[in-house]
Amino acid sequence: MSAFLSGALGALAFLLALGLGARLGFAARRRRWRHGGPRRGLRFLARRIGARPEQEEVLSSEADTLATELRALRAEAHAARAALADLLSAPTLDPAALRAALDRPLARLADVRSRVEAYTARSTPPSARRSPPSSGAAPTRTVT
Repeated sequence: MSAFLSGALGALAFLLALGLGARLGFAARRRRWRHGGPRRGLRFLARRIGARPEQEEVLSSEADTLATELRALRAEAHAARAALADLLSAPTLDPAALRAALDRPLARLADVRSRVEAYTARSTPPSARRSPPSSGAAPTRTVT
C-alpha cells in the first residue's frame, strides 16, 4: 500500500471517528436537556429570587399553564399559516378574509403576552426586578 493511500485512509478514519464522537456528544447533551429540561431554568429562577418551596410550586403551576397556552398558540399559528397560504394562493385576495385570518392569532398572541407579563409581575419580587433602561440603548455592564 502506498504512503499516500495509507495516509488518506488514516485521515478518513480519523474524520469518521471525530464525526461519531461529535454525534454522541450531541446525543448526550440532548439527553441531559431532556432529563434536566426546562425545569432547570425554573429552579434557577426560584433560587435566584429566593422562593420558598410553596412559592416554587406556584411558579411551577403557572409555568405549566403558560406552556399549555403557548402550545395552543403554536397550534393556532400553524392553522393560521395554512389559512393564509390558502388565501394567498387564491386567484383574488379578499381583504376582509385576510384581516379576519390575521386578527384571530394576533389577538390570541396579545392575550398570551399579557398573561406572561402578569405571571412575571406576580412571580418576581420587586427587589429582583430591573427597571428598563431610559434610552433605547442596551444597558452597559461595568466589570470591577
